[in-house]
Amino acid sequence: MSSWKASFCCLAIHFALFGATAFAASDVPPGFEELVTGQKVWIDVNLLGQSAGLFEANVTLETVQFVKPLDVLNALNLPIKKESQEYKQLADAMTLPLARNGNLACGSNNNATGCGFLATDKLAIIYDENDAKVSVFVDKKLLPEGDKHALYYTPTRETENAFIHQQTLNVVAEKEYSNLSLQGAGALGILTNGYVGFDWSLNAYRNDDATDQTVNVDDFYYRQSLGQRHYVQVGRMDSRDLSSNLGGNISFSMLPLGAIDGVRAGSSLSYLNREEASKGSPLVILLSRKSRVDAYRGNQLLGTFYLNSGSNTLDTGNFPAGSYSVTLKVYEDNTLARTEVQPFSRTGGIGDGHMQWFIQGGKVASQVSSNESAHDETDNESAFQAGVRLPVGTSTTLTAGVAKIADQHFVEGGVEWTHGFDNRLLDGVLDIQTNLLTGSDGTKGDSEQLSYSDGVSLSAYRNAAYGNECTTGSDRQDYADIGCYETLNATVAVPIKEWSVSLGYTLNTNTSLTNNNYDTSRSFEDNMANATQADSSSRTVQLTLNRSFLWKGMSVSTRLGAYNRTGDDDANDDKGVYLGFTLTRSTPANTEGRASHTSVSTDYQSSQSGDDEFNYSATQDWNWGDNNQQQIGVTVGGNNNTNMNADVHGHINGQYGDASATLSDSYDRTQQTHQAAFSGSYSSSMALSRSGFFWGPAGTNSPGAAVAVEVKTDDEANEDNDALVNVDVDGGGSAQMSQGSKALFPVNGFEADKVSVNENNDPRQTSMVDITRGAGNQSVFLLPGKMKVREVQMESHYTYIGTLLTSTGQPLIEGKMLNAHAFIAEEDGGFTAELTQQPKNLYLKNNNTLYQCPVKVESKRDVVRYIGETRCSPITPAELPENLLPETLAQRQVSADSRD
Repeated sequence: MSSWKASFCCLAIHFALFGATAFAASDVPPGFEELVTGQKVWIDVNLLGQSAGLFEANVTLETVQFVKPLDVLNALNLPIKKESQEYKQLADAMTLPLARNGNLACGSNNNATGCGFLATDKLAIIYDENDAKVSVFVDKKLLPEGDKHALYYTPTRETENAFIHQQTLNVVAEKEYSNLSLQGAGALGILTNGYVGFDWSLNAYRNDDATDQTVNVDDFYYRQSLGQRHYVQVGRMDSRDLSSNLGGNISFSMLPLGAIDGVRAGSSLSYLNREEASKGSPLVILLSRKSRVDAYRGNQLLGTFYLNSGSNTLDTGNFPAGSYSVTLKVYEDNTLARTEVQPFSRTGGIGDGHMQWFIQGGKVASQVSSNESAHDETDNESAFQAGVRLPVGTSTTLTAGVAKIADQHFVEGGVEWTHGFDNRLLDGVLDIQTNLLTGSDGTKGDSEQLSYSDGVSLSAYRNAAYGNECTTGSDRQDYADIGCYETLNATVAVPIKEWSVSLGYTLNTNTSLTNNNYDTSRSFEDNMANATQADSSSRTVQLTLNRSFLWKGMSVSTRLGAYNRTGDDDANDDKGVYLGFTLTRSTPANTEGRASHTSVSTDYQSSQSGDDEFNYSATQDWNWGDNNQQQIGVTVGGNNNTNMNADVHGHINGQYGDASATLSDSYDRTQQTHQAAFSGSYSSSMALSRSGFFWGPAGTNSPGAAVAVEVKTDDEANEDNDALVNVDVDGGGSAQMSQGSKALFPVNGFEADKVSVNENNDPRQTSMVDITRGAGNQSVFLLPGKMKVREVQMESHYTYIGTLLTSTGQPLIEGKMLNAHAFIAEEDGGFTAELTQQPKNLYLKNNNTLYQCPVKVESKRDVVRYIGETRCSPITPAELPENLLPETLAQRQVSADSRD
């Protein structure tokens, strides 16, 4: 808030003390008529603690009336349609003068109990004149439950359909080989709740013998949301969305779910408020006044909450999973008032409590391959798949799925059980999951998974599959073949004093068919009869100890371990030990934003199957930039046997993409040869909508959304204006933006994010910035292919000091500076002026005389410019710049006063 605003508010409070009768038209002191007739000010409008932006309003001692009420209503982003009766009623109410209810403002009442809240079944506000802020209240039925309390998000309104695309380029090149890979993913918004999603890749490589290029389109489909829980999509699609919130988190271990060309329908968790869904059973506490509540699990403090009076639901999103009792201690004025004990349960899973399902059908998608002998015989065969995920109680989930590929049939079923313990021996969460698959032609498989954690971590995973490759007499169907293998991984990790100790065991068994004399002129069955079956298995046991600590300003990470590997092939048996350490030292960023990072690492390994090996490396990195987004470094290393290597690497993470490059060289001491290589990557995003074309930093490979910010250009802005605003988008990056610039911030579709626009207070700037439109925070929930455009308007403020003299050396001690935002003059001609641009001349109106005062800056410090003594010459009104002519000046003054 500017000093003028604060002065006006204090003055308004002073005169309000006289009572309403004192301000009858005949009793208003001269010069203070605006207190009754109203004063135009810019007000920060809030709903549920979220700023909707700055809006102009006419404020009197009794009411607040917005200049553009429909803009305010739309900015509140209420989940109601413009054609609805509720919207029309709110629009009518918003156009009327609204009672201030300033007696309920917390800022004016020392945060008294009950302040800052107003119950209404229509529309009401609380105007806090100390902060020039309005809190809006409407019927709670029209609110999106604060969104943070709703189980499902409401999509942000006032968005644009856009073509949003993320692309990544990877290149590697060396003497005898080079490869280029370009991949992209995009979304195009269609209608209100639909979009086209796709991803593609281009690969090209070259070596001494051959070159090859391939182009693949893995997904290309149209998806339409049917409410918040269901969807339908058509086109080419694989199974990646089924195991995410987009498809209801339905996961299968072995059921054939490759890409198909067809149609899919099902339930979705894409609109689900994951934070709310993961909270577990609610903990509700009633408070008669503002209090502090401490939540305990036994003697463990789970969280501290500062809550207002009324009914409050605690945010338990960070509470440990499990079922246990929570003790709530209520403190009033830091004195324990009472204690409550409530049961609590949280499984750690995310869901909405409903059954999830999908059904799809179509043709097996054709696979592009340059190897004709690897042709998949199921290409373009019919495919039908369906699945369901059903929660049973709070701890059990059942999964079932079926698939029909050509004339093959498959069924998979699974169960997952999660239980939280609450006793002296066990106080962690146990998760057990098992799946079984059976199919035609003898296909079968099973998987088991177990995990437990309470400081001690235990996990075990087994997967066994017996598909077509195990049976030599059956037709091989690649799409539906689940392979033929068995794997077992088990790990237990235990903290022992300052060490982390882990013991792991792995078992791998593979069965494959080999036929080195495949004859394309013979039938498939004849070739399979001549094929031979090869089995291989290996078992590994490994013990690892790790410890990290600080020593003389450095971070030290040590590791040591031992392993034993056995298998069917004795040549692959091995056992050995290894040890190593890494020293790291980081220098924090200095005042110019520069930082450095040094790392030295060594490892020693001794094994039965080979010579002892000693590896070493050292890395030095330098970082700079506002967020250390630029880096360059060098690495050197080698081993005691043959190789030495070095590289120079760099990375830039900026508003227009992420780029990295490495130039390396390896030297073989035995052969006395060098092998040089170059690798690089670049990732970025783009968006095209009715608001124009935008280019931005890297996004995600899933169908995305975007936030675009445009800082509007002031026609009178000076070319060397360096004023900046800070823009930050959760999940989309941040940027410092100047006037006339625009930026793109890619975000994930179906995810909640927050957009923040604030003034930049970097002391290195030569001007101060005042955001007149678009400041504050805003929560957004965008669908893929949707873009939220945030327009920002700002003013730059420059401060000039010096002495104004006439051509004869007489001080100009009074008057009005026409091109100044604020002006103060002293008796000796000294002055201070605040301008919204950097002028070549100052224009002063002294009595009825106009003066032109040339500006020549002698020195500058921060935002203050000293111009020394300047001689002012009289001019005629015709010599004034066009923007300072009386009629233009009057219009500008009205606008400036309203903003202040």
